[in-house]
Amino acid sequence: MTEHNNTNASGEQPTHGAGDGSKDGSSSGEPLDEAWEAFAHDHAQDLEDVERSRNAKRFERHAKRAEKKALLSVNDLDQGTFTDDAIGAGRGPRDITASSWLDTDDVMDRYGDQFVPPTSFAPTPRRIILFTALTVIGVLGIIASVLVPKFTGIIGTVCAICLLLGITGLVASRRGHNEHTDPFDDGARV
Repeated sequence: MTEHNNTNASGEQPTHGAGDGSKDGSSSGEPLDEAWEAFAHDHAQDLEDVERSRNAKRFERHAKRAEKKALLSVNDLDQGTFTDDAIGAGRGPRDITASSWLDTDDVMDRYGDQFVPPTSFAPTPRRIILFTALTVIGVLGIIASVLVPKFTGIIGTVCAICLLLGITGLVASRRGHNEHTDPFDDGARV
């Protein structure tokens, strides 16, 4: 810290020699100590107000938090925490004994075949079956109208309408599946 240049009552700078025997360069009977005591006595009420102020309390709380943060330092930890010494031997990637997903065959052989296939699937909605059937009928009808030129006008028109209705229904039934409320939801389900 820096040293303040205080003046005595006579205007002289205090001397900080090695011969006066005090730590800060002033002995207990010098005018500097007396001036400080007089200042503290004259302004006692102001110093108490400052001590009870909101900023002083905030500073105390900050000092306590800073003291708690400083309770653990990097210097408090031994070097073995950061390096692979004798105590920390066996921490490498090849020292892991647990199985990974790459060992699936070995794990399945060890525990037997415990996979149980599902017995039923979710029922397909009737509208999906209807729109799929309309699409298939439309495609097959358009192919048939090309192969049978006599009925091209009637079969082609009816099958084109079936194809359009089927594709439109399938597309409309898929709407809403991609709308997720959570921005982190990528749609994957387990």
